[in-house]
Amino acid sequence: MILTYADLLAKKGYKVTVLVQSKNWTRPFFNFLKIKPRWFGSLCADVWRVQNWSASFVPDADILVADTWKLALIAADLPDEKGKKFHFVQHDERLYHGSALEVAKAYQLPFKKIVVSSWLREILKNDFDFEPELLINTVDRNLFYPVPVKKNESEIKILLLEHDYDWKGTKEGVDAVKKIKEKNPNVKLVLFSARKSKTDFPCDEYYYNLPQKKLAWLYSSCDIFLCPSWDEGFGLPSLEAMACGCAIVTYDNGGSRDFAFDPHAPRGVGVDGQTALVARRRDTEDLYQKLEILAADKNLREKIAQNGYDFALKMPTWEEQAKKLEKILLGL
Repeated sequence: MILTYADLLAKKGYKVTVLVQSKNWTRPFFNFLKIKPRWFGSLCADVWRVQNWSASFVPDADILVADTWKLALIAADLPDEKGKKFHFVQHDERLYHGSALEVAKAYQLPFKKIVVSSWLREILKNDFDFEPELLINTVDRNLFYPVPVKKNESEIKILLLEHDYDWKGTKEGVDAVKKIKEKNPNVKLVLFSARKSKTDFPCDEYYYNLPQKKLAWLYSSCDIFLCPSWDEGFGLPSLEAMACGCAIVTYDNGGSRDFAFDPHAPRGVGVDGQTALVARRRDTEDLYQKLEILAADKNLREKIAQNGYDFALKMPTWEEQAKKLEKILLGL
């Protein structure tokens, strides 16, 4: 997301530099050769590797955007010449990304806040009395779309992202699918990950570090995408799966409320039973029941998948969101 916005703003004619801390001895050579992440494609913005975040390494700018709570605290100590300061908030970082007290200090800084979901906007309003700008995440339609795949009609494939963070809920998701497989052996578990070349979980298929252009095929080849994350700043993989025509089962994890809504939650856009089936947060039995319902009912799966796909099509484009970001940054 950071590189996407940097790329799109650079294409508008702005001088955009993404700073990355690197203590590797190759840092000067990478900077001299202007080496950029190969996995992103053609990146118009510059990438500059810095030894540390002291003022001598951070170039002067008109605008400085911190994308984590740690960098927000660092930015607070940088002189005004480094730019007008913004904090781009992508999760409630008090939960898993640092000391709750230290993160709170970052959120209390008098920076303009930008958040990626309605859930995060409510948190900053209620807990810190800030009115942040909402710049909702969206989906790249050039990368994520239904891919024609010849499926085995007797199989029901459930796709799950494997992650080594406990709060991503991989074990809970695998356990839910295991219970369903005991009743319906036609159910197949498909895992994918960018972190481990091999999985420790029993599954029918496993894909490691697929190229981004292959993800649409993977989503399209499966019938259900299961998101058992306890908390998500947004939950972009679920939206990507929706854009590929895959039916969604998810916890009410906060970020999901912008595309999959539990009627017991205070607010949302999508509706439980229409764009997705939504289980109560960390309620493993509810998650299992919602998954079992969807696995057993082909008509419901197709309805959920179609509604989710239609919803994804109505999401703003990245270009539209970059234009909104431009207005937010220039407005200050």
